[in-house]
Formats: sequence, C-alpha cells, structure tokens
Amino acid sequence: MEAITRVPLSEKAANALLAEIGGGRWQIGDQLPGEMALAAELHVGRSTIREAIRLLAARGVLSTHQGVGAFLTATTARQPWDHLAQVSAITEVVQVRVAIETRAAALAAQSHDDDDATAIAAALSERNALVGGAADSLAAADIALHRRIVAASHNSLLLSLFDSMRERLVASMTELNTLMLIDQHDADEHTAVVNAILQRQPGTAEDLTRQHLLGLARSLAALSK
Repeated sequence: MEAITRVPLSEKAANALLAEIGGGRWQIGDQLPGEMALAAELHVGRSTIREAIRLLAARGVLSTHQGVGAFLTATTARQPWDHLAQVSAITEVVQVRVAIETRAAALAAQSHDDDDATAIAAALSERNALVGGAADSLAAADIALHRRIVAASHNSLLLSLFDSMRERLVASMTELNTLMLIDQHDADEHTAVVNAILQRQPGTAEDLTRQHLLGLARSLAALSK
C-alpha cells in the first residue's frame, strides 16, 4: 500500500486555482481576484495564496505584476519548465537559510541554556530518526530542529524572520527531499552541527552550518544541469 503524504497547503491552493482555471472561470488575459479575496474563498492565509500564485507563475499559468495582481496566461502548466522552476525556488530558500541559520548557529553556541540544549538534542534525535522516511515528515522535523537552534540564539529578530518563512521552508524542504537522496551522511552533518553548538564552539557551528547549506545549494545546481 502506498504511503499517505501530506501535500503542502500552498500546493493544494494552487491545485484548487488550477481546477477553477480548467473549468473556465477565467479567460486568458483575465486578472484574478486579489489575494485577500482568494484567501477568503479558499479559507487559507494570504501567504498561502501568495505562494500558490508563485507556483502557478513558475509553471507558466499566471503572470504577476508588482502592485497590480496576477493575470491568466495559460490554462495548463508548461511541464518542461516544472523541474527547473522547482529547483530554482528551492535554491532561493536555501540561500536565505544560509543568511539566517549560519549566524543563528554561532549565537546558539554562545547563548543556549540547559532547556535549549535538551530541546535541540531531542529535535535532532527525532529528525535523524526520519531519514529515509516520508519526505514531508522529514522536512517538518528538519525545520523544527533548525527552529530550535534559531530560538537558542536568543535573538528575537532572527527567530521572527525564521517563523515568517516557516510554511515555505517546510514546503521547500519537502520538495527537496523528493529530488535528492537524504542519507546517513546528511544525518551526520546535522549531528556535527548540534555537537558544536552544545559544546559551545560558535565558529565551528557557524562553519558547519554554512557548509551543509551550501552543499545543498551545490547539489541543487547539479540537478538543474
């Protein structure tokens, strides 16, 4: 029996919009309702609608104009572009993670308390236990671990930035887990980062985090060739 996996809410919203498009609700060139109207109609948040529109734009269905809105450009997705668009979107997320999480790891190594250490260790164990399992479950556990690390930095702005992206982070990492082999080496890299944090080695924690994330970016770049 095939395992049941959870589809990111933004992808569900994109599929719902695509169904409306396929049903003839809008014609080529029509402007879609605004984010607030679509969010209310689909009973989701504006950020979810914004991400759904981005997904459909990447697939050639919509075009977006800053400050104006989204317009229908095709009634079906351009399949040949899907893979490159998907890889590009994930790479953007990884690049932002480099900016936030490398510094957070260093600060966490300096500032974590006993409660932080316990929470990080537990999150690492849960995350690594899911390597080789369902892509969405691993992604959720992975982002939960990294959030614990960012929280242990005791920098409220870094945590606020991370939390503002959390839904997109999980969705992107779920996609990444379907494209790449996540193996024991990946688990070992996460363990090394956590060990450096718990041993209060800020420089090592920062370097290992950067190496891990840039390694993901290089692997994604290879997938787009």
